[in-house]
Amino acid sequence: MADDQRFAARRPDVLVFETEVLEEDITLVGEVLAELLVSTDAGDADWIVKLVDVFPADTPDHPHVQAGVHLSNYHMMVRSEVIRGRYREDFSSPKPFEANVPTEVPLLLQDVFHTFKKGHKIQIQIQSTWFPLIDRNPQRYVENIFQAEDSDFIPALHSVYHEGTRIKTRRMQP
Repeated sequence: MADDQRFAARRPDVLVFETEVLEEDITLVGEVLAELLVSTDAGDADWIVKLVDVFPADTPDHPHVQAGVHLSNYHMMVRSEVIRGRYREDFSSPKPFEANVPTEVPLLLQDVFHTFKKGHKIQIQIQSTWFPLIDRNPQRYVENIFQAEDSDFIPALHSVYHEGTRIKTRRMQP
């Protein structure tokens, strides 16, 4: 979880939002709620949101940095969370997505107490798989995901909406 998140920001199936370079320190304290508006052409999808602190390109390394890690443009994950879309309304009542219908998915990240320093950037990464950290979602809605057949694991087109307008669509492989 402490790995540099640049690799994810470069993936074609990860949506990235980033601020301009911060002109002053910004401290976030407490719960962070990601209010996603998404759709899928399949019956289920996982949603992962990561809050990332992007270091400036001129950040020097120091003696406490792990060998092989460099802080120049380092993407440090501050908080992250995943939700299996079927549980977006209630963890005891799974519900499939209606195909291609924009749907609200609230995702509460763990509490945070972090200062993004002047010169850094705040980045949000949104993705639909976190394998192997989280098991794969077949994306076809099945009653019990642990009994999914190989044929239930299908590619799906997931969309993320912003201010009511579709801004990105990415095909997610199971």
